[in-house]
Amino acid sequence: MLFLSGQVAAQSNIGVVNINKLMENAPQAKAASESMKSRFSSRENELLAERNEIRKLEEKYTKDADVMSKTEKASLERKIRERLRKFKRDSDAFAEDFSIARNEVLNTIQNDVYKAIVDVAEKEKFDLVVSESVLYASKRVDITDKVLARLKELHKAAK
Repeated sequence: MLFLSGQVAAQSNIGVVNINKLMENAPQAKAASESMKSRFSSRENELLAERNEIRKLEEKYTKDADVMSKTEKASLERKIRERLRKFKRDSDAFAEDFSIARNEVLNTIQNDVYKAIVDVAEKEKFDLVVSESVLYASKRVDITDKVLARLKELHKAAK
């Protein structure tokens, strides 16, 4: 029985894939990163500019509070509080929108990676393809570069 299982194992074709390398180097990941930057950079810049303006108001308050009238002081405090509240709402909305978009993009990339792994495994007749938690894998069984090449083909075909 042990002899038979050894023969089956010897005839099996096993491949190893480095998912991190695929996620870092896949053209889909690079395109998604550029898309996310262009989609969210203007909102991020607006938030950063608003944060800087609020800081300037806070500095003005700290510097000039002693020489301001009670009315001016109260008005500036109110203005700072209102802008901070609006900034917090806008910042939270931005973070939520970014997170949703990132998750959608990651899901799409993960599906592309899985499809490419399956394509390569079926084409090259692999019986088993493993990824995480591999303690050792020789270069002979590492199919990461083949999968990456397939991802590049899929990316070109999608354009």
